[in-house]
Amino acid sequence: MSLRPLLAAVGLLLSAAGPVLAQAPASSAPANPFAGLIRFGGTVATASGNGFVVHSQQGGDLKLTLAGKPNIMISNKGTVADLGAGKFVGCTAVKRADSLLHATECHIFPESMRGMGEGHNPMGPPNTTMTNGNVATVNASGEVTSKTAGPSASIKVTYQGGAQTIEVGPDTDITKIDAGTPAMLKPGVKVTGAAKPAADGSAEVVFLSLTP
Repeated sequence: MSLRPLLAAVGLLLSAAGPVLAQAPASSAPANPFAGLIRFGGTVATASGNGFVVHSQQGGDLKLTLAGKPNIMISNKGTVADLGAGKFVGCTAVKRADSLLHATECHIFPESMRGMGEGHNPMGPPNTTMTNGNVATVNASGEVTSKTAGPSASIKVTYQGGAQTIEVGPDTDITKIDAGTPAMLKPGVKVTGAAKPAADGSAEVVFLSLTP
């Protein structure tokens, strides 16, 4: 399965992956790249060879396999300073009363994923969009007053056929994404992802994000 449609909504997956065994609604298939896949989130309980078991906070277990070449990522907390020009990002943003796009979260992807899921698309909630593209410019505005004082910036994200200016503030959740490996799957590691269900009750991973 192509990773391109998965990465178009990777921000949604990382921030709000469903519980283990939560099936993506078939009715949303045209707009949902995870339709037909199992979305999972939890903690690795056991790992051996190319298989591992994820235990969710809700108490369910899911047996997973790493057949083929699944896309594995590792995520770490980032800051506004990490949103430099030339970075490939995916930002979820809400258009507010000032008609500007305000980012609720931004994910900074590794170079190996540049161009995947590129574009500007509507999300489920009203006035919410996902923009995947290259940071062309960053205009830092220094310290601002908000619920939590901190740096902010206005970034111009370009993609094939267009560009969007997105406001990033101290309340924006910023995550740095790097390429991961199967060796990182150890008991206690937190994961979210999507997998293709198999007839034997297991599932084959197509996308996986790890949080150390």
